[in-house]
Amino acid sequence: MKPIYIIGILLILAVGAGAFFFGQKKASDKYHVISGFAWDKDEWAKRTKGIRTSYNPDHDLNTETLTLVPGDERWLDFMFWCFNNKLAEHQVEAYGGTEWDGPKGGVIFHWAPGSRWETHTLASFGFTVGHTIGEHEWKDTQFPEFFEKYGGTYGINVKDRLAEIDTASPAGWAEFLEYCGGPNSPYYRYLFHQEAVVDPVRERIYLIGGQGVAFEYTYERYYHELREVLTDAKAFQFFQMYDLYGPGFACMTGWAKNKLSAQLHGFSFTDDTSKWVTKPGVAKAVKYDPNPPLPKVPKMREGSAALAGQDIYRKQCTPCHGVFGDGKGFLAAGFEVKPRDFRQAQYKFRSTVSGALPTMGDLEHIIRVGVPGGTMPAWGEFLSKEDIHNVAVYLTTFSERFLDAWNSKKEPELLPITAMPGNLGSLVGRGKEMYMQAQCAKCHGESGVGNGPSAPELKDTWENPIKAADLTYKWQFKNGFQPRDIYRTFNGGLNGTPMPSYKDNFTSDEDRWALVAYVLSLSPEKRPVLHLKDFRNKFSSAIDSNGIVRR
Repeated sequence: MKPIYIIGILLILAVGAGAFFFGQKKASDKYHVISGFAWDKDEWAKRTKGIRTSYNPDHDLNTETLTLVPGDERWLDFMFWCFNNKLAEHQVEAYGGTEWDGPKGGVIFHWAPGSRWETHTLASFGFTVGHTIGEHEWKDTQFPEFFEKYGGTYGINVKDRLAEIDTASPAGWAEFLEYCGGPNSPYYRYLFHQEAVVDPVRERIYLIGGQGVAFEYTYERYYHELREVLTDAKAFQFFQMYDLYGPGFACMTGWAKNKLSAQLHGFSFTDDTSKWVTKPGVAKAVKYDPNPPLPKVPKMREGSAALAGQDIYRKQCTPCHGVFGDGKGFLAAGFEVKPRDFRQAQYKFRSTVSGALPTMGDLEHIIRVGVPGGTMPAWGEFLSKEDIHNVAVYLTTFSERFLDAWNSKKEPELLPITAMPGNLGSLVGRGKEMYMQAQCAKCHGESGVGNGPSAPELKDTWENPIKAADLTYKWQFKNGFQPRDIYRTFNGGLNGTPMPSYKDNFTSDEDRWALVAYVLSLSPEKRPVLHLKDFRNKFSSAIDSNGIVRR
């Protein structure tokens, strides 16, 4: 080999090593390591100073945020450009503050590894739980080694399983994220996701994340992912290419004239452009506003608590419930169970009679313990008692009815719950009669699995599809599975859902408790659990179609 080639190779190695060690030197520890090849904010500003495009004809590109949003004429091409550059690929790494010398109060996301855009951001707990549980739908059976030391796996979502381990602190989350997100974990790529397909007909992006996990984003949801990585300045090359090649350069033919495939598993996404909702080079009448102003907190009882609650709500709750409390946060579209719309004050889980508002204690309870089987976190793990109270007070501001009741100190009517009979188990036979008499089987099915003839058509007040509860697995009852919880559920009803109050359907309280006895009899006495030693041999036979361990 000629000496000049050897010198060239040595120079390349020296530059690479220097950049790597420079990146290591910038890092405070292993969770803040960013490649030396990545450009920081100042470098992006320097590289883009003076650049002019049709998007910024008379000023430098924004170095603070991404102002290009869905609805802009460039959006469809921009999305494909980001897709092809793998800009939204990310790794969920750690719970903030445990092993990372950075800000507390969230979970660290590592974006666009190995690129000029590589960075870390801190995501709120609300966003992270919504992302991993609402969108990814992780279950404890996907991580059997971790949960074995806590008693095995049940086939429930990771959020619920971690809440059972520790109801009062995020220690379980910190340990779990270290276990499955650490660089030595066999599940390291489980917490990594990549875009798979863009569908301009339904305006969705399909993604994959780990072994078999697949989910979808709206365009607006994808924007929130991109802005974690990009500013306008960091996308300067896109704006230049758009001006050079014109509308459709990335989303239709590609600048190399390479046409994408017409269909993939039934998704139409390129050839029939007449069905595209967003057209390349055509702006929509209304652009997406990713930062709507928070509603003004009115003068009210405990106004200071409401203001403090609003700040927590903004950081933790808006990704799901939305800035306006309408249940339309940017994560919501990807959830099977939609977040609550607070504006109508229709709360399912209460200690009050049917149709009534909840008590403040009811609100605090549901915020603290979450909703089993859904995305709503057990906020007792992350927030103090005072924080939870402040958020509960703030929720009243979304409904004039609720706010008026709160300010007037008008207490809602409580649902009376009589003493449970000592012979509850002997009432099962009578309870079955009550079950048939009240026509519970129309929704829940004769065997209680939630497959009654009316079940496929059930919708909530907001016209969202809703599932009838599977009564054969009490541990996922959203309103609790203790006898008093079940009594409260069917006598108080679940506001905003097809589940009415049956309080007046029975002539005696013994009949009401008999129905409780029968519902409890449908679940096994002990919770089925799958242990690691049996996992390989029993995994396929022990888990039902909903992912729950049944035997």
